Amino acid sequence: MTPLTLTTAGFLAAAALSKTADAAAQDTGTTALDAVDAWGAASAMWDNYRAGQDRDSTNARAFLSMIASAEGTDRAPEPYRVCYGYRHTIRDLSDHPAVSGEWRGEPLDKLGAAYGGLVSTAAGRYQIIRPTWIEARRALRLPDFGPISQDMAALWLIRRRGAVDAIAEGRIADAVALCRAEWASLPGAGYGQPERRLSALLDAYTAAGGALS
Repeated sequence: MTPLTLTTAGFLAAAALSKTADAAAQDTGTTALDAVDAWGAASAMWDNYRAGQDRDSTNARAFLSMIASAEGTDRAPEPYRVCYGYRHTIRDLSDHPAVSGEWRGEPLDKLGAAYGGLVSTAAGRYQIIRPTWIEARRALRLPDFGPISQDMAALWLIRRRGAVDAIAEGRIADAVALCRAEWASLPGAGYGQPERRLSALLDAYTAAGGALS
């Protein structure tokens, strides 16, 4: 099946769900808000579908491994259970640990006076913070904080930054530049935290099977 066919199939599925919701609203007397909820479900289904397609890409998987390398989680025994600071390991993957209440985050005071009183809730293989996770979870209707859900959320963030085409084409330096606002460890992020060299990221990417243009 060609990418065009896949894209068309996704749109048709979303449209079908929307039409079904409209018909149900007429039959049951439900409100326009119910139709909005149904469209939200259709939109989430489409976003989830696209993230799933991205996850099947060798370059995309390699880029995810590169992010894990940059964030340092790939060195942990269980990367998907890592919390910022490495002082807490996620026990329950039913949700982000800062959402479930399992973990309150890690103070950032050690980074300097400018960070006094601030806390990081970065968690999982891609060190996704609590508010970003909530946004991704709602957009994709993710069921948990398990490995697949974390992968899907990271790919959704990458797509939101407009980096999917660059990754597919092997233009990884361009993709890194597009994603640096999302991950503090990427070069040029400018968050005052340690940043990885681009050469090291490219090595991690190719080691994970990614192709460069």
